[in-house]
Amino acid sequence: MNILSRILYIQNRDLLIKIANDHFTTDEEKESFIKKYHKINYTHINTIKKDNIEKYKKKFERVMR
Repeated sequence: MNILSRILYIQNRDLLIKIANDHFTTDEEKESFIKKYHKINYTHINTIKKDNIEKYKKKFERVMR
């Protein structure tokens, strides 16, 4: 697991804890919610290398008319 995935994993846990505190009252419900959605696969990052320069040029030309 790379450093970015680890950071996302920790941030997701913090977010899930905040959501659980807002929506559930008992600790059992909170823990089951966190266990259900705190998975390592949810932090996998798909990087896409895409050249958007042409798209941006067209948008720029339309805006600058």
